[in-house]
Amino acid sequence: MAASGRQARVARIVTADGDIDTAYAGDAVTLVLADNIDAGRGDLLVAPQNRPQVADQFTAHLIWMSDEKLLPGRSY
Repeated sequence: MAASGRQARVARIVTADGDIDTAYAGDAVTLVLADNIDAGRGDLLVAPQNRPQVADQFTAHLIWMSDEKLLPGRSY
């Protein structure tokens, strides 16, 4: 897991139709880990060599869907 640095092996990949061998981006799956690690929504599972970088700034393109104007400098 990215935040803790703990390593685990995936025991099963489960879908609504049963177990599968491989999952791809966009698939709705449940990962069953072989180790007793509490991982939940929002946690990142990554390869050890691909841990995310921590930053205090980032660049993004936003699509603003509100009728009200987005105000630069305001917290949202």
